[in-house]
Amino acid sequence: MADELHDNLMDLILVRVPCKVDRASISLVCKAWRDKVARLGGQAPPPLPWLLLPSRFRNDPTFRAACVLSGCSVHPQHNLLTTIPPGARFVGSYDGAWNFLYFDETRTHRLFNVRTRQVRMLPEAIFVYHDEHQTQSICNVVILAATLSSSPDDSMCVGAAIIARAQAPHEVLQPFNRWIAFWRMGWEMVAEVDVMDMGVNLYVTEDVVYHGRAFYFLLIHDGRYQILVCTPNANPEDPGDLTINFNGRRFLPLALEERISPLHRVIARYLVVSRGELLMVVRIKAVADQQTCEFKVFRAKRRPQMPDYHYPVAQYPWEWSDLDTLDGRILFVGYGCSRSYQADAYPGFKPGIYFLDDGMFYEVPYFGGANTRPYPCTDNGMWSEGRIQRCFPTPNSSDYSPPVWLLP
Repeated sequence: MADELHDNLMDLILVRVPCKVDRASISLVCKAWRDKVARLGGQAPPPLPWLLLPSRFRNDPTFRAACVLSGCSVHPQHNLLTTIPPGARFVGSYDGAWNFLYFDETRTHRLFNVRTRQVRMLPEAIFVYHDEHQTQSICNVVILAATLSSSPDDSMCVGAAIIARAQAPHEVLQPFNRWIAFWRMGWEMVAEVDVMDMGVNLYVTEDVVYHGRAFYFLLIHDGRYQILVCTPNANPEDPGDLTINFNGRRFLPLALEERISPLHRVIARYLVVSRGELLMVVRIKAVADQQTCEFKVFRAKRRPQMPDYHYPVAQYPWEWSDLDTLDGRILFVGYGCSRSYQADAYPGFKPGIYFLDDGMFYEVPYFGGANTRPYPCTDNGMWSEGRIQRCFPTPNSSDYSPPVWLLP
């Protein structure tokens, strides 16, 4: 009986049950257990993200929720996940259980709260201006990665996204169909930022994160990894008013591809805010099986004022500095939604990087025919001490969505 257990022994049990859901299940065993947990449970560790694994077919809206604090096992009692609209493709996450959804058939976006079932409308199109013709077109957009400046319930909330858009009449698209866009809640159209004058029009926009009252976009081109800092200014009296101040941070070329094995290739780069600093997490896959095999982590820092004939500090004031160790960090990486936690807040947990199978970011046919290619959903796991651990349940492929983080 629970009332016969010594308090010290009960404390040892609860330390090994860090998940609040599992502790609630313990409380249901009997009244004695419930009283013990209430009296000795104390403060559970802060929650960590869950991994939502989609079903195989779009007409089945159920998602399995794998909890890291529960040993990456599935919480079967969370049937509320069946409330996710059928056929929704997850394209991102935000704090407080918000997820960005895209519907292929209607070409619409929604911001959906898995726990409260709240829904927020998101922009579905963009104005494209044609200076040579003095005309404009309305083009559909697809969000590839997105984040917010604050809760969507905040009247000052600003959204930022990497988008793909349909081609306007008589338009020649840039080599990579990725654009930077912003909006305020309630807008029907996103506002595109023209970065042509920044000299980065040939760069590929890879990720976005919000940090210190500004959005940071990771731009990549020919071994160069630059940052575009976009600071929003929203008028609290006018929900239709938004201005963006932006400036670029030029980094010393990294030549990352030269530092990895020819049997490996870089598949993704993520921005993470950790301890007030900006990190870039590089994900590497094996060419043979296309599975994640390694990560490299870099910290953005200012270069020391030393002479450099090839790359003067005045022109390249920033650099990506290697992190030889995670130094007690637990990182969760995903486009627009990477998060950092401290391992010492979770007894028994080691520093590491949790990742999900979001590689279809590159391959989804955004416009034209419906997307019928399956999402493998298999390359999920955790990297720690130089090794990959396939800790999450083995998923099925899905014909409509990749897995996604559910952020606490």
